[in-house]
Amino acid sequence: MIKHHLKEEVARATRLFWEKGLTPGQDSGDTSLRDQETGYVYICPRPDDKLKIPNWGVIKADDIAVMDLEGNLLEDNGILATVEAPMHLAIYKARPEINAIIHSHATFSSCFAITGKNIPLALAEQALFLGGEIACAAYGKVGSTELAANIVKALGGGKMAALMRNHGAVCLGKDFEEAFIVSDFLEKGAQTVIYASILGKVIAIDPDDILDESLL
Repeated sequence: MIKHHLKEEVARATRLFWEKGLTPGQDSGDTSLRDQETGYVYICPRPDDKLKIPNWGVIKADDIAVMDLEGNLLEDNGILATVEAPMHLAIYKARPEINAIIHSHATFSSCFAITGKNIPLALAEQALFLGGEIACAAYGKVGSTELAANIVKALGGGKMAALMRNHGAVCLGKDFEEAFIVSDFLEKGAQTVIYASILGKVIAIDPDDILDESLL
């Protein structure tokens, strides 16, 4: 059963995605949500002659595509899923605890992506919200199964975010609220490391050396 309220939720999140500056325009980046009950994935659409996307701020519930985990579209309405659907589906298959994905093209995380560098663990909040150092995945072509596999690998060890080389970033959450929090801390961490590197060498920290034992 297709749930219209989940289409509404994805459309709202996608408009917020635009408002927060996580995409520069048109269909750059995308979002998706997995329905825990059915396993269906509600995901941003692909633009075509009938569906113009000047930016994600104009997206509506009726524009959201719905598919199963094998990539089969569940509605015969002419709406196609984003070209990055294979990556979203691969993440959901690999991470059953994850139900929301934000694939961003934000500025500071993209700086690391285009240099192929990991974002080092330099702030305690990076460990708490992101899972530690953020890996830059090996390169893969847009929409390819190779890219999907590379991202799943970079998200290993329960990481909540990964960089897509020469592309952008992926942030995960049990819901959109958590995914946006992860996205905020990813971008803030990337920005802070870039600014700090102007002053000198960034001092990385060990993830096991952040919380005092009395707090564990």
